Amino acid sequence: LYLTASFFILLQFISGILAALSAMISLEIPQINIMTKMDLLSKKAKKEIEKYLDPDMYSMIEDSTNILKSKMFKKLTKSICGLIDDYGMVRFLPFDRSDEESINIVLQHIDFTIQYGEDLEFKEPKECEEDKSALVDEYFQDHVDE
Repeated sequence: LYLTASFFILLQFISGILAALSAMISLEIPQINIMTKMDLLSKKAKKEIEKYLDPDMYSMIEDSTNILKSKMFKKLTKSICGLIDDYGMVRFLPFDRSDEESINIVLQHIDFTIQYGEDLEFKEPKECEEDKSALVDEYFQDHVDE
């Protein structure tokens, strides 16, 4: 699991995505990226956060050109965003601890990723009618033998 907070500025978000991407590539194991603290966001911020869950880095950079003052810094940031977009592997699941559905979605993703329950044997349910007929047969068999 890779956890990141849901409230931050763009440059911190890029740093968080780069760290998640680095972990995914270096470790080469299944990874789930979770955006936490969604319960602390306002309703307006929750609507805006959707673009951060499946980020399009080029559009984010274009939307926030006013915070990137230095030309060299702009070029470096665009290169990093290009790298992140080229891999296209980083997506986040929203985690709101006050929302049971959000918790269940995250748990389902974790269970699927670690293949929880894959090695358990399937047990077929017993048929009630078959059990009843077997008991009736035993009862009559016992009385016939007497």
